[in-house]
Amino acid sequence: MRKVRWAVVGTSSFALDWIARGIKLGSNAELAAIVSRDAARGAAAAERVGAPHSYTSIDEIDKSVVDGVFLVLPTTQHAPYAIAAARRGLHVISEKPMAPTVADCRQMIEAARANGVLLAVAQCMEWTAPMVKARELLASGAIGEVVSASISASFTARPDGRWKFEDMVRSGAGALIDMGVHAVDAITRLLGPVRRVSALVGSRFPEYAGDVSATLLLEFASGVHGTLQAHYTCYQNGLEIHGTRGRIWSSAWWGREFAGDLHMQRGEEVVDFDLPTVNVYVPQIEHVSDCVLRGVEPVISGERGLANIAVIEAALASARSGCAVEVAAGAA
Repeated sequence: MRKVRWAVVGTSSFALDWIARGIKLGSNAELAAIVSRDAARGAAAAERVGAPHSYTSIDEIDKSVVDGVFLVLPTTQHAPYAIAAARRGLHVISEKPMAPTVADCRQMIEAARANGVLLAVAQCMEWTAPMVKARELLASGAIGEVVSASISASFTARPDGRWKFEDMVRSGAGALIDMGVHAVDAITRLLGPVRRVSALVGSRFPEYAGDVSATLLLEFASGVHGTLQAHYTCYQNGLEIHGTRGRIWSSAWWGREFAGDLHMQRGEEVVDFDLPTVNVYVPQIEHVSDCVLRGVEPVISGERGLANIAVIEAALASARSGCAVEVAAGAA
């Protein structure tokens, strides 16, 4: 069986302990290299994770041993690195969020198309057991027609005195674009595109500043109503979807290597589903590698990543203006 050979660009603990490990566990993927601007750091990281090669730049990568790159970098670096890799004929997986702006996302997509390479965005929660089961239930009509939904993705972060709203947005940082993008991606995967959004962004705590607390009111193209929350000041991991015949809910829908939970109620009947433990990075790399081998578009495509950023851009614009904002046409 042919394997797709990946270079991980970045040497953070997350890049090495989760992304590199996920690649090594993938049945159709191979960890070929580590890329770091610091040659010594890159070589040490490659030795640590068992990658046979290390490079200091995209241009230095030997294409005879590497087929694609997995970008685990600051958000502002996703577009320039993705474009550089595409121009070299390398397939690209970009960590989420795809980029700070829709304009950056479009440039990444155009570069991939122009050079005939695959572009994916690492929306890994596509493969959590609760999300897989929730999609199955909704597709079967188990709770009837969906009426409303709520989703949250938050964790507690230490306050940073350097945070300012404008700087965080410009750098692609903040609770909404960091954790909220997982929630945006998950709920739109379940319920379809968002048409309009109203948002509050800020913090009640004086030691925090910028986009550390976000609450969104969503109107989906289908007419479904929804709410979404993302914070750096509490822990949240909730999903609830109400339909005309019942509801499904989870108190642990996102995670890295976990089973989570999912429940369904119809009338007086409550079902608690037995879910498998999944390391989300393994099916993610296997899916993208399979798409490379077959020459087909991945489910976590660049267009999907762009659509997520379009919702976030609209939410940030709404928070500034105090008005509901339409999501950019053609972004979903």
